[in-house]
Amino acid sequence: MPAPESFALPRLVRVEAIHVRVPFRRPLLDASGEYTHRRSWLLRLVDEDGNEGLGEAALDPIATDVTTGALARLVREIAPALAAGRLPEWSELAAEGEPGRAAMAAVDGAVAALLASRDAGGASPSGASERRRAAGASNDAATIPVVAAIQFGGPDAGAEAAAHLVELGFQTLKLRAGFERATDQLVDRLRALRAAVGPEPRLRIDAAGAWDLDTATERIDAVEPFRIEFVEQPLTAWDVAGHAALRERVRVPIALDESIDSEGSARAALAERAADLIVVKPARVGGLAATMRIVEAARTTGVSVVLGTYFETGVGIASALRIAASMPAPGPAHGLATAGLLVHDLLAAPLAIDKGRMAVPDAVALDESEVDRYALERFEARG
Repeated sequence: MPAPESFALPRLVRVEAIHVRVPFRRPLLDASGEYTHRRSWLLRLVDEDGNEGLGEAALDPIATDVTTGALARLVREIAPALAAGRLPEWSELAAEGEPGRAAMAAVDGAVAALLASRDAGGASPSGASERRRAAGASNDAATIPVVAAIQFGGPDAGAEAAAHLVELGFQTLKLRAGFERATDQLVDRLRALRAAVGPEPRLRIDAAGAWDLDTATERIDAVEPFRIEFVEQPLTAWDVAGHAALRERVRVPIALDESIDSEGSARAALAERAADLIVVKPARVGGLAATMRIVEAARTTGVSVVLGTYFETGVGIASALRIAASMPAPGPAHGLATAGLLVHDLLAAPLAIDKGRMAVPDAVALDESEVDRYALERFEARG
């Protein structure tokens, strides 16, 4: 799928921006903090034939008021520009930092979704699936493998959750770590998981930057016997050099997530040889075009890319699924099965997960009543 910035923008009759605040089902806890809700901007483009494209701009859940205010300003500037037929310049938005990258991700996602909807004749996601089957496409060709996360908890609770997820068809599981006070606690959790699911499912560990270099070395060596696919973000985000040193000490592959917050940081990490894999969140790095440039840079250095979400609504996840479908296959499972963390994904039809895979939608539609419930503000511009 080519980047939207390479297309002429279709004539739009309406551009709508909606600021939403959606609670998590339960506070989202990781080693970096606790989050109670997701705030983001939804961007809706409507062309003269009634086709819609939806995108989402999401910031770090702990973004400052200054950062959230900057994003709001950019959205107010971008909406009327789009309605007048002008795409924002990537270089200008990139200069705005995190808010600019978030805004570009929303534009990229909305334009890509609009183009997909136009190509599909405005058909629903279910209609698109029927066309794929009629054309002889396999189910695997139309779906993306995704990972299931196991939250913090004791060995028994984690083992029970893991067994249930494997029964549902997930082939890759991610264990959230970082709160353990001793290495033995992490080992006990991994031993219980492997006993529950057997040797086949892939297991990842996400430490969310909680360890120092010596602790990471000790704990990664200790969990190696449990066939770990990779350890994600063992050290703090800024310590790229430390991750490079850690790779020299351990045999388990190392992945960077929080360290990859832009195209520039991704290239710096690749140059430093700091990771075997990088986790790229399109909502954080600037959307489709920026993500695909990172994917190409990683490919040339032999580093794999896993996509992740920023805990967006279903709009942002749908955008990430389209990007995943553009990446070389086969590849690692992506971290896109996160809609269930929110009380509602704001979509009229949820993005289904079947046997650990998610379909790539041609189009998604908002559940307008749920959007109204969680909307903080909305405005529109006419073309």
